[in-house]
Amino acid sequence: MTAFDRFDPFERRITDAIDEIAVARVPDYLDDILQLTARSSQRPRWSFPERWFNVDIALTRPAFGRRVPLRSLLIVAILTALLAAALALYVGSRHRVPLPFGPAANGQMAYVSGGDLYVRDTPTSLGHLLLGGAGEQNSPSYSPDGLHISFVTTLTDGDHFMVAAADGTAVHEIALIPPSGNAQAAWAPDSQRIALIYELNSHPTLFIAPIDGSPASVVDFGKLQPHDVSWNPRSSDVLLVRVDTASGLSELYTVRADGSARHAFGLATRTSFGTQYDLSGSTWAPDAMTIAYNAIPSRPGLPFDAIFRVHLVNPDGTNDRAVSPPPNEDIQEAWPQYSPDGKWLLVHRWTWRVDEPSLGAGWLAVMPADGSAAARDIGPRWAGGQETGLIKGWSPDGTRVLVRSENTHQVFSIDPITGSYESLAWTTELPDWQRIAQPQ
Repeated sequence: MTAFDRFDPFERRITDAIDEIAVARVPDYLDDILQLTARSSQRPRWSFPERWFNVDIALTRPAFGRRVPLRSLLIVAILTALLAAALALYVGSRHRVPLPFGPAANGQMAYVSGGDLYVRDTPTSLGHLLLGGAGEQNSPSYSPDGLHISFVTTLTDGDHFMVAAADGTAVHEIALIPPSGNAQAAWAPDSQRIALIYELNSHPTLFIAPIDGSPASVVDFGKLQPHDVSWNPRSSDVLLVRVDTASGLSELYTVRADGSARHAFGLATRTSFGTQYDLSGSTWAPDAMTIAYNAIPSRPGLPFDAIFRVHLVNPDGTNDRAVSPPPNEDIQEAWPQYSPDGKWLLVHRWTWRVDEPSLGAGWLAVMPADGSAAARDIGPRWAGGQETGLIKGWSPDGTRVLVRSENTHQVFSIDPITGSYESLAWTTELPDWQRIAQPQ
């Protein structure tokens, strides 16, 4: 027997005796306690202080205070600092992307020079090579989220439609387009697919091509021939397509990317200009509530007995209406483009002379997006009327307009408010402006 065996504290004997004679029963007040506690929900787990700190609440607290566990607190402090640093690094490393609609900040500008693709940070900064190689690189277009860029490499066997990361890496082909011409492409709002129109067996065909290189799917229009395509900016499943019928009429349709839910607007028309112009230039407003397009109403006595005008229509084909016309009936107005904020329409204006084409002129104008007032002219003018072939686009933030003349190969940057402009001498092709997230 040891000293520990002989140790028999009075408290232990009293406790054992009580345990032997006590009758186990439920306290009378337990129901009252349950009634009270049932009215209050338990605190969420994350609010318990012991979930945050290294505290052992099972320890008996000394009567005159408790020794602070400095080593434990130091470990917790180090772990907390490391966690905060890792969280900050993760948040800072995430690439914020803009919404596929509405204004965005201006990123890099991609453009063609000498058959290669270049980029520059601003219109006044120096450019540097992004992508080169065999063939002619052309037609750069950034994805709505700004993370990818598509372009075309033209070789003897046709146009290779390519996609790369915005920094020029991870280049891969998603389609080979035969050298038949009239090809079109449009990024989906989710930046994961591209709608392509090109001829397949001498018939214009609409394809939906995933950017990861997976096989493209066909949107079947039967005997109808698709010619223009754009995506609903608020949906990566709905497209607007201009088609031609076998009888020579043009019509606008909305359709899902799988070819279902095809809906005609009921605007089928024919003019002396031909189906390549009827109902052309259709474009969605950023809120997807309105579509602007080219209408060509008959005007006897005018060149070709018709005139170009801008119309607005609801996405279901209802409420077709004309915008306020130019002050002079001889002025043609078409090819509308919404500003990123949806407040303005950029339009191409021109006059032409059938007898003396050189006496015509072409220029740009801006009008309220609802068409409530006539457009006001901005930027320079070019001789040649419609033959100038102006190609234009808004900057992502909506503060500039870029325009290129097809007959002079000049590119200008225009202030849409004041109408002032300057030449972009470093390119003869219209650049594409990358959308990036607005600063926080």
